[in-house]
This record gives sequence, structure tokens and C-alpha cells, in this order.
Amino acid sequence: MKIAVIAPKVPQNVKDLIQDRIVYACDSAVEALIKQNIEIDLAIGDFDSIQDKSLLKDLKTIKLAKDKDDSDTHYAIRHAYQQCDDVILIGGLSGPRVDHLFANLLLLEQYNDLIIYNNNNLIRRLEIGTYTINKDDYTYLSLFPLMDSIVSLRGTKYSLDQDSLYAYDTIGLSNEIKAKEATLEVLKGVILIIQSKE
Repeated sequence: MKIAVIAPKVPQNVKDLIQDRIVYACDSAVEALIKQNIEIDLAIGDFDSIQDKSLLKDLKTIKLAKDKDDSDTHYAIRHAYQQCDDVILIGGLSGPRVDHLFANLLLLEQYNDLIIYNNNNLIRRLEIGTYTINKDDYTYLSLFPLMDSIVSLRGTKYSLDQDSLYAYDTIGLSNEIKAKEATLEVLKGVILIIQSKE
């Protein structure tokens, strides 16, 4: 079982990102997914952002209280991980609420293998290990150390060889993969990777 949690703002290419996953829709993502003719397996939220509540009548739902400790997206992610260990978050990275954006990025600390997608970005957290980073359709590769880290990076415009990156340094911004893939080795620490199309 694999689950895609979809949060506002829903990307235009959401169908390509979902592939064969079970779909959890968070709050107003319900409207966007219905407009794109995407089947929703479970709708989760307080649904305060949905204008037409009749959209919910034929859906399996988990109705949350408006006053709660977790966001609708956080609740949906936690529920998804209780069902399986292959979960992605699609959306949740754009819109007027920067606080929600930051809260969604913090989910990567709690759910270490979570990957977040939107139209232009792929975001994930990597601990000690060796990883192949596929270029796919992404132009830029940025590395942000979440703690003092030591990394090697090959196959990119700017390479690293057991270099120290200090917590929250921005030196890893806007690198580029030269061919089809790069190799990242995290020898110490934790790295946040963002691949961007533009």
C-alpha cells in the first residue's frame, strides 16, 4: 500500500505525481481534486475552506474539530503512516500562509522518509548514507544542512569531497546535476535536499 496525501495548493501535475497511490485529500484539496477528476479515497479536515459542502456527501471522510493541535495536513500524514510506510505529500508548499508552508516542512523531521512535491519542487531529508539523486526534469539541486554535516557530492556543477557544511548554511543553494544523476554521500549529519525546476 502507498498513500499520497494531497494538500492545498494542489499542483497542476498532481495526477502524474499520484500514480497508483491511495489518495487522501486535505480540506480544500477536495475541490481541486474533484475538478481534476481524481478519485479521493479519504477526505480529512475540518473542511472550513470548502465552499460547497455537498462535495463531501459521497466521500469517506474524517471530520476534524476546527480547534485542534495539529493542522489538517499533519493529521492526514500521521493517519497515512499508521496505514503504511510509503507516504508522500503533494502540495502544501504554496499559498498565502507561510506558517503552513513552514509547518509542512517541519513534518520532514518527524517523518524522515516523507517526500514533498509540488509543480516545481521535490523536497526530502537525508541522513547518513549514499544516495543517487536523479535529475529528472529538475534544473537545480540545493543542499541545506539541518545540523553540522560532512558530505561528498559528485556529478554536479559544484562538487564536494568530504566537505563540512555547518547547520543552516546556504552555501549549497542552486547547484546543478550535470548529466542524468548525481551521487550524494552524507558522512555526518542531516541534509535537506530541494530539487527545483525553476
